[in-house]
Amino acid sequence: MNCYSDTPLSKFLTPLKLFVSLKAESFWRWRNRENYLILGGHIYFQTLSAAVQLDLFSLLDEKGPLTEEEVAQALNLEKQPCTILLLGLTALKLLVKKSGHYKNSKFARAVYSRCSAKNMIDIVKWQHFINYKPMYHFYESLRANTNTGLKDIPGGDEPYLYGRLTHHPELEKIFQDAMHEISLRASENFATYVDLSASRFLIDVGGGDGTNIINLAKANPELRAAVFDSKTVCKIAEKNIAEKGFSSRLGAIQGDCFTTPFPQEADTILFCHFFTIWSLEENLQILKKAYDSLPSGGRAIIFNMMQHNDHTGPILAAMGSPYFLTLATGKGMLYTWDQYIERFKAAGFKDIKTQRLPSDHGVIIGTKP
Repeated sequence: MNCYSDTPLSKFLTPLKLFVSLKAESFWRWRNRENYLILGGHIYFQTLSAAVQLDLFSLLDEKGPLTEEEVAQALNLEKQPCTILLLGLTALKLLVKKSGHYKNSKFARAVYSRCSAKNMIDIVKWQHFINYKPMYHFYESLRANTNTGLKDIPGGDEPYLYGRLTHHPELEKIFQDAMHEISLRASENFATYVDLSASRFLIDVGGGDGTNIINLAKANPELRAAVFDSKTVCKIAEKNIAEKGFSSRLGAIQGDCFTTPFPQEADTILFCHFFTIWSLEENLQILKKAYDSLPSGGRAIIFNMMQHNDHTGPILAAMGSPYFLTLATGKGMLYTWDQYIERFKAAGFKDIKTQRLPSDHGVIIGTKP
């Protein structure tokens, strides 16, 4: 029996060519989708932001699935604008349409509905009301090597976003609400993975509304701690601390990270999402200041999103760094592990330890001999 077919080779090549062609088409369709998400990023974000401001995701969580007509009526929108909004959200896979009814995707329900305890609504508002317009000036900031986007936030001669926000209470609240959400998510991981049992008094430099130290106090019953921040932020922190019932152990200290001495009684100084704000030279200056104020055996701790040492990512580092250049201070970015470790050593710290945490975060701890 002849085991070889007499069928011409071309009979097999045609389906093979078709298979290869379809694979190539699938690859380019996938790449084009990525490209369109980049090219249309401003549109897609505004689609999300509009839905958040309309509170559409909460509506669907509470009363959905709903038809387009029911959504339009509930949000007080005309038919065509509502169609455009729902089209965008469905194409972005934030909504699911079935049998003429819309409902939230699992992801949208988790992060954009007020019904979710861990929603990102305040972060979306921060991006929309504070960051979005200034980021138009990214090109200018690259050329000038400074935060030219700050001109879209009026506020006299204040050189940094944080000073400008004190002139705009409504924007400062949006900013602090977003920082609260970010801190809430991040500090849970920090409290879980970092041992503070030997710490007696911790200073959280740039600690915002006190969310970090409240979470740390919950996990460490013997710990006393204080936020070290500007006057207006300290007032917010004190109110938050009092509302959570921690005034006996926690507080707020007004100060400037460059000019005001850190409290001598502190044995632990925490910099949470703080060194991304400043230049490497300024980070070293702050670390030296921390070293000088700490007792022997005292520790300085950096808790941050970290950039890979080879500068290839992660995506959160790529997303966050332009913000610090264009708007926040014109000086910072998300630095690498090695860059931070070098500053710890230069400041005099020994026994430097590192710990990788979820969500591209990490901890670096240096001890004063």
